Amino acid sequence: MTRIEAPTHPYLDTIEPYEPPDMEAAAARAGLRVEQLIRLDANENPFGPSPQVAQALAAYPDYAFYPDYRLLHQAVARYAGVAPEQVVLSNGADELIDLLIRLFVEPGQSVVVCPPTFSMYRFFAEVNRCRVLSIPRRADFAMDVAAVETAVQESKGDARLLFLVSPGNPDGQAIPLDAIRRLLELPLVVAVDEAYIEFGGESCKPLLSDHENLVIIRTFSKWAGMAGLRLGYALLAPRMTRYLERILPPYNVNAAAVVAALATLANLEAVQANVARLIAERERLREELATLPWLEPLPSQANFILCRLRDRSGREVVDALARRGILIRRFSDPAMAGYVRISVGRPEQNEALLVALRALD
Repeated sequence: MTRIEAPTHPYLDTIEPYEPPDMEAAAARAGLRVEQLIRLDANENPFGPSPQVAQALAAYPDYAFYPDYRLLHQAVARYAGVAPEQVVLSNGADELIDLLIRLFVEPGQSVVVCPPTFSMYRFFAEVNRCRVLSIPRRADFAMDVAAVETAVQESKGDARLLFLVSPGNPDGQAIPLDAIRRLLELPLVVAVDEAYIEFGGESCKPLLSDHENLVIIRTFSKWAGMAGLRLGYALLAPRMTRYLERILPPYNVNAAAVVAALATLANLEAVQANVARLIAERERLREELATLPWLEPLPSQANFILCRLRDRSGREVVDALARRGILIRRFSDPAMAGYVRISVGRPEQNEALLVALRALD
């Protein structure tokens, strides 16, 4: 057998592959079945998709054929309040992150990120052989707008694309529109990830008409309960849409996602009711978490709560809960070692979490 002695591209040695959590192993450690785990670690919607989604998926007759996206383009445009020519559909928001980097950033140029933030920005920048210009946020997780401006100006055109998240991940705080408007004056493309916008915060969509360098990334994973179907979309200026569509893979969105999204958008009441329930649970859960003397929940406009810990580490708390079959998120970043992130679950899941946390006192 012919062997390749080394990877074609040595830079691959510096990239850590994404490894999804092993649910079978997590369940085994807790002495439970996978379906008994309480999964509050991935910001998923525990209520799932609209009831009409399962019916539509079961009734759809054409899975043997490639999908037609015209109806979905129109439906997403109506939902988002833009023209259809301002919408680009994608295989989850992650595909958009990859495509935007390929579209706007040459290998060796810089992608700007503001940690702590969504790890896929750095991942795809490195995959596309771009440099990462990291401008940390302030201690209260607010954007350091002045520091971003200085770094971009000092890059002398090397910084080509800035990723922001609003509401933020992992903190759940929205970025004020004035700050985004100010950053849009910089000579680069600003991609604002609004994965959690249905749960709170002010969308920057009104800025689209005056800023061709603005791209908004959204997803059906969170609010619509469709994480497993992988459907995202971008909102951007029509001229930028035409460029982005040139590098889209053909039929990048699968037929099941198209069917599910159309069913969701035709029956919004059920999904929006679940969003309202999650928002109410978020506020109730935050009030209860605040009664624990060793834990400080931060305000959130997303479907999760970031908690600052006192006198214990994130690893300690996450491991203790995992032994009880409750999964929450800790962070590998040393600066975030004293934090955990808790996705908002169903009322009964949140109650089980609170009982387990109180037992850790």
